[in-house]
Amino acid sequence: MSALNSDAIRFAPNGRVLSAPASTPLPIIPQTVADAFDNTKPYSGWTDLGYVTEDGCTLTPALTTSAFPVWQSVAAAKITVTAAGLDFQFALAQWDKDATELFFGGAWGTRDAATKLTKMTLPSNPALRERAFLILWGDLDIVNGLYVPRAMLSDRDGLTIGKTDPSILNMTFQSLDAGGKLADVLTTADINAAPGTP
Repeated sequence: MSALNSDAIRFAPNGRVLSAPASTPLPIIPQTVADAFDNTKPYSGWTDLGYVTEDGCTLTPALTTSAFPVWQSVAAAKITVTAAGLDFQFALAQWDKDATELFFGGAWGTRDAATKLTKMTLPSNPALRERAFLILWGDLDIVNGLYVPRAMLSDRDGLTIGKTDPSILNMTFQSLDAGGKLADVLTTADINAAPGTP
């Protein structure tokens, strides 16, 4: 039964965005906020993408449907799902190897000893790379998450290089089918408990 429950109102002052090779299994998620968001404790097999802008992450489930009209009614007799998806967007604030390779879709080479330069070549015919993502957010006592086994970069905002503002790497990813699912939504909250249950 629905009820007014202020304990179910959530904020997300804590957050992490992690990436791994596509289909990397979900790691063990710590049950406490202190452990889940402790940046000194890595998740095995996953790369923490560092600082994310204060807007956090935007999750956008998508559903496309098609209505089937019939002669006997002005209302549709059936609606079928023609496409389903899940997009997620975040903006990375660190200009480092992991963030820039994700944004540009290239790979940094080795540093040239003579010129002291390191080069990333952006191919004219890029090969899109699938990645797995783990997005964690939480408040004082609850850890929430989104685990995406397969995703691919679908959009990038323009990279502004200016005098006073940092260079932000703003990206959108699209979830891909992974054995019949797009993602897993996770929480340490007892989501099935009745309001007021300790």
